[in-house]
Amino acid sequence: MVEVIVVGGGVAGLAASLFTQKAGLRTLVFDTGVSQLKKVSLVWNYLGKTGDSGEQLLDNYRKQATEIGVEVRAEEVVSVKPEADFFAVQTAAETYRAKYVILATNLNTQLLTDLGFELIVNEKVPSGKIKMVKGIGWEGETRISNLYVAGLLAGLPSQAIIAAGQGAAVGVNIATKETGKTYMWHDV
Repeated sequence: MVEVIVVGGGVAGLAASLFTQKAGLRTLVFDTGVSQLKKVSLVWNYLGKTGDSGEQLLDNYRKQATEIGVEVRAEEVVSVKPEADFFAVQTAAETYRAKYVILATNLNTQLLTDLGFELIVNEKVPSGKIKMVKGIGWEGETRISNLYVAGLLAGLPSQAIIAAGQGAAVGVNIATKETGKTYMWHDV
């Protein structure tokens, strides 16, 4: 069993994993390798990363997360089921268990509908193709204890820097909840 499972290896999911892992919570990220950001040839609206492609930005995030111990697996999650004290997260290969789950996948929304969440169009994304969970705010908390939503699913605009910030905030909120004190991470 791990403490945190993140479904989605985009900027929101990886940012969340960075903070939970750094707080000492063993974190596992499932990433199918499909990301809308990978289609972006140059990212200019991201502080500190002018001129990187979307794929380079994601590679840098993944490298940073794995260097501090985040485990990233190239598996698709097919179901998330709340149990008494944990979540059972099923892939085609096996079942994993975690105390916390962060759903940070813009494309695999079936996981959310299977959990009974209502999805609506994220009106902050001009294409109208991206969904969001009705009633979820910046903090990403859902009606299911220890289940969080990060990224565009939380109704954010389609900007990588905003998704990363919200994912980081979700990670900090989980670290704070788990440690029982306000979580702070200051670089040395």
